[in-house]
Amino acid sequence: MDVIAEGDPGFKKTKGLMNRTSTLSQVLREAKEKEEQQTATEVTMTTEKKAHYGLLFDEFQGLSHLEALEMLSRECESKVKLVLNALSGEELDTVKEEMEQLNEAFSLAEFFEEEEEEKKGESKWDQKTSRCLHTEKPSDS
Repeated sequence: MDVIAEGDPGFKKTKGLMNRTSTLSQVLREAKEKEEQQTATEVTMTTEKKAHYGLLFDEFQGLSHLEALEMLSRECESKVKLVLNALSGEELDTVKEEMEQLNEAFSLAEFFEEEEEEKKGESKWDQKTSRCLHTEKPSDS
């Protein structure tokens, strides 16, 4: 019977290799830790992305852009009112129909439904367009 002795050639190399290689349980433990770290990193990244929109809004002067859009919207509304006031008869009816079609095409039905549930009334856009479309041109008498 042969016995392996500490002094046998190659024994130290074999023992060193065995110590360096990891066992299955060590590999599984390391894989589990790595997966947990990746999951935690992904969660923090998604929460950071959500938090960044407010920062981006501030960083790129979102409020000033929003105010500029509101001013532009008011200007357009006044131009539409001027055009509607200038028209009469069949032209006015045609333009009103077109405006109603545009209003339907560009309205966000889901948004308005949510808004109606919250307010239980008409939206501002609907109120303004109804006023514009249903106001009669003053007679030139």
